[in-house]
Amino acid sequence: MNIRIKVHRLELSRELRSTMERRICFALGRFGEAIRDVTVRLTDLNGPKGGIDKECLMVVKLRYGGEVLVQSNGKESMAALNYCADRMGRSVERELSRNQKIFIRKNRRRR
Repeated sequence: MNIRIKVHRLELSRELRSTMERRICFALGRFGEAIRDVTVRLTDLNGPKGGIDKECLMVVKLRYGGEVLVQSNGKESMAALNYCADRMGRSVERELSRNQKIFIRKNRRRR
């Protein structure tokens, strides 16, 4: 899985970038072989004015064709990315279960 994080009108530290990559790997890691590329674009819509203006756009390209796109807004870039990653995990699972080409490992509690 190849992860690219692009920023527009934002400054990201190396630590924040690695935290974001870890979060994306955590959300999408169980689909490892089914995902080819993950592109994340973070944008500050208002600049330094503040407010709920950080936009996260995440695009996942699947190995067997197709792509999944999720967008969210938040007050901070990490909050927008967290919401996007959660939604992307559910969306990729739904897309792959439609195709039935890849076995998806389910995390279930044993009793």
